[in-house]
Amino acid sequence: MTLNEAVNAYITMRRSLGAVFSTDTRILRSFTRALGDIPLDTVDPQAIYVFCRGSGPPTRWWERKHQTLCGFFTFLVTRGYLSASPLPEPAPCIPRSFKPHIYSRDELQRLLEATKILEDKHSPLQHTTFRILLLVLYGAGLRPSEGLRLRCCDVDLDERVLAVWDTKFFKSRLVPIGRTLAAALFTYHKARQRLPMPAGTHSAFFTAHTGVPITLSKLEKVFARLRQHAGIQSPPGARWQPRLHDLRHSFALHRLIAWYREGADVQARLPLLSTYLGHVNLSGTQTYLTMTHELLAEASKRFERYTAIGVKEQRNV
Repeated sequence: MTLNEAVNAYITMRRSLGAVFSTDTRILRSFTRALGDIPLDTVDPQAIYVFCRGSGPPTRWWERKHQTLCGFFTFLVTRGYLSASPLPEPAPCIPRSFKPHIYSRDELQRLLEATKILEDKHSPLQHTTFRILLLVLYGAGLRPSEGLRLRCCDVDLDERVLAVWDTKFFKSRLVPIGRTLAAALFTYHKARQRLPMPAGTHSAFFTAHTGVPITLSKLEKVFARLRQHAGIQSPPGARWQPRLHDLRHSFALHRLIAWYREGADVQARLPLLSTYLGHVNLSGTQTYLTMTHELLAEASKRFERYTAIGVKEQRNV
């Protein structure tokens, strides 16, 4: 059996069990390209190590590739295709200090303005498409893959609701949106209808001028270009640059900060935010509570106000 045949068998098995398996598939296809379609029993542990590590220090992506290959080789051993796994052990020790970039209002505005560089006479809707897509990712807190999978029939502008289907952890949800975002989507939708609709209302909402859906890799490349043009970058020496997915984190943090400033019961509203974001449990949402100095400062102000009220009431007793 060759490496490519083994990868195909593993992907088929996982998908037959209902797994989306998109990221793992990308990793396994990349692994096959890196090593070539060689006989399975000639896969070298050093080649696996080089593939996982890449050219830099250990990262979460290295860890992610290692996890995918661990499942792959376990499958091959249990099915009798290999007598032992060639995967190097142990798994890399990855620093857990990563924190997402929280975009400021000014940075968000600069990102949107940067979409003007995408203007193309051969694709007149291109810059508008990416501008509205960024607005949706931030304004509705969607994962990039969720925004790209939206179909025309999933966007209900009369009710101002987005239907997000079969996402991470196989969850689906309805995402209400505000009037401003709905108005922007309405204007884009009218222009989108002039593009090809190969699947009718089930066609992708965000597409190239040919009607072909925008891929995640394409979106990430465009975003990197927009971010650089907008002058948004991490401090010198940082290991990571601001990411596309950080728009979702920024939405969540800005919502929490707004609730603190409104005097709302944030703990009581966390389950609502968790449902809105499509988190599988509340712990995924609670991590936002300690993510930025601004949010902690608002919480501190709230505590100080409550303390001051308590002291005043005691004096009046």
